[in-house]
Amino acid sequence: MAWILSACAIFLLGVFKSRHGVLLQPRLRNIFAISILLLAIAWNIRAELPNSNLDNFIDISLHFFGASLLVALFGFWSAITLLFMVALTGIFTLSTDLVETTRHYILVSVIPAFFAMCVMKLVHRFLPRHLFILILGDGYLAAFISTFATGILIYILQQVFDVKSFSTTDPLGWFMGLLISSFMEGSLSGMLLAIMVVYKPQWVSTYQEDQYMNA
Repeated sequence: MAWILSACAIFLLGVFKSRHGVLLQPRLRNIFAISILLLAIAWNIRAELPNSNLDNFIDISLHFFGASLLVALFGFWSAITLLFMVALTGIFTLSTDLVETTRHYILVSVIPAFFAMCVMKLVHRFLPRHLFILILGDGYLAAFISTFATGILIYILQQVFDVKSFSTTDPLGWFMGLLISSFMEGSLSGMLLAIMVVYKPQWVSTYQEDQYMNA
């Protein structure tokens, strides 16, 4: 019940915080629907790594989370609002388990999105405004660091609280799998962000043409 209440509270806060943001822009409604559908499918396409625990709700496997990319496109609050719908579409419709759905939403959506937002803020504050840095920072670095940091946080929590559902018999293999997943997340996010900056810059909330094109 705690997972469900926490997830619903985060979702409602996201709706409230983004009520004047991009979620209400009619020109973006189609991309919202497409993003939800594609990410829901991506969450269910997995290539399992050796020694992964198939019983884990967050097993180490190769698939695209997309939380960091949504933050770069639509901002943090809009991203976690959309990710709640992704979790309902991609997890609940298949498992009909609301606890698993909300737990997945918090651990592989909200937490990575928060880390990604922090990385993007640091990039924008300390690095020059350059298109390459935007793609590298908001695309690759934010996705890589957010995925890796989330994995480390979950591993620490499992050790501190001895959470059996997170358990792994091969910590080194788990760590290497996390590195691979983080590199893949960063590569895909960077590539997709680069494509959108070139062809659909109006979709990227962190991109301001007057600042980057004059840099």
